[in-house]
Amino acid sequence: MSLISIELFNVPMNKKNIVVGLVILLALIGFIKKDLIFQAYFDQVSEQGYSRDDVLTIVINTPETDLSPYGKDLNNTLRTANIYEGLVAFDSHLKVTPSLALSWGNIDPVTWEFKLRKGVMFHDGTLFDATNVIQNFEEAKMEKGNPLSVYINTIQTIESVDPFTIHIQTYAPDPLLLSKLTKLYIHRPDRVGTGSYKIREWIAGEKLSLTAFTDYWGRQPVFKNAEYKVVSNKTQRKIDFENGKTDILVAVPREQALELPQEQLKTSFSLEVNFLMFKTDEGVFAEKRIREAIRTLFDPAKIEAIGNGFVRPATQFVAPGVYGYNPFIPAFSFDESLIEKALFGNRLEKIVLDYLDSYSTLGDYLKKQLREAGFSVKSNPISPQELLDKIRKNQSSLFLIGWQAEDGDAGGFLDAFIHSQGEYNQGRYSNPEVDTLIEAGRQEMDAQKRLSLLQEIMLKIDEDAIGVPLFESSRLYAIKHDIAWEPRLDGLVLAADVR
Repeated sequence: MSLISIELFNVPMNKKNIVVGLVILLALIGFIKKDLIFQAYFDQVSEQGYSRDDVLTIVINTPETDLSPYGKDLNNTLRTANIYEGLVAFDSHLKVTPSLALSWGNIDPVTWEFKLRKGVMFHDGTLFDATNVIQNFEEAKMEKGNPLSVYINTIQTIESVDPFTIHIQTYAPDPLLLSKLTKLYIHRPDRVGTGSYKIREWIAGEKLSLTAFTDYWGRQPVFKNAEYKVVSNKTQRKIDFENGKTDILVAVPREQALELPQEQLKTSFSLEVNFLMFKTDEGVFAEKRIREAIRTLFDPAKIEAIGNGFVRPATQFVAPGVYGYNPFIPAFSFDESLIEKALFGNRLEKIVLDYLDSYSTLGDYLKKQLREAGFSVKSNPISPQELLDKIRKNQSSLFLIGWQAEDGDAGGFLDAFIHSQGEYNQGRYSNPEVDTLIEAGRQEMDAQKRLSLLQEIMLKIDEDAIGVPLFESSRLYAIKHDIAWEPRLDGLVLAADVR
């Protein structure tokens, strides 16, 4: 579960808001028989190696909390993904590709075979083999409070067949195993990985200096040295970039983004949909016709303007490109007059609109529209933790939040917000048919069948009008004029991707 809070609709408006989520992706889903184990493509080793001796400087506004291989917060993995690798990895479009494993496939629905890459060396000179995978898995299971546990809890055993072949057995069919394995970084003690960069110096909360690992098994990066630098002051970040001290600026404030030349601004939609969610089990929102009418109150053009053009309207709770997105669900029609046809006199009780305290501008707009429709609305801007706690306890009648499908799959959202026993539902919305479909999707190994299941669920919850999808946010970056780099869908900024 990740929780990120970034400004977008606050004043001044920067970028986005809250992301809560564990999510999973299409490209990982594949029930492949053993005789079809494939040799997927992988980067060829570069003969030339790095070609720039200057230091690549990547500036971030938030300090890391950990460089552990177990920390899965995006703010940390943005740095640690340079150091550690898993058996498989995502490319920039969230396609699963080989990493420390060259190939894989299913022996049966619960048993996977992986062929490991030979000749891989850790940063301390130790050679990689199957024992490292097994040891890291056992350590991850034993470590109390390990955030990795949610990714490995479906794995029953990992066993070596030989030094470069392993079998992974799951408790039940798991179509998302490959996605989860991108999170299991293989490592040795003292932050030693197999990645293209190794740690040269780390000053916690200030900077992480990396140097290219000359014995890396894959392509050498262009930059010999890279530095992830923390600059919390927005004005200072802007000055440093304008003075040429920054190669890539992460989380560019919207006012700076509007001033940048087009060739220096990089944007990428984040697969994060921000939405309102109703408490449907009691109170005013128990009436479907009222929920349907409320969905007509919010003008997509106005929301896009509030987001300075760096957002796009959403038709459903997951974004286009996410596995499970249903292209046949129509967008809501903005029509304030429809509210009068759904409500009955003035018998509406007061409602509280819960949202992050960084949502002030957007929160004001939503409150205004609801009040003009006849609702008595109280704003309740609160901290991320307060909001999550209130949602978990089913104490919010109407809340605004965002879910980021960072691995590109709708399953995490459905498990957390839609299933009647979901962490962020707890009976607020309950549909036995939908629960059954969600549970079937968790184990369906046929990719096309699983896609149909997810899309059917998305249609049913749209028909039930359980909330109001509002917009998909974007990430903003600034790059120096002599830098070639494109954003990734997962939000990582990897030094090895920069040219």
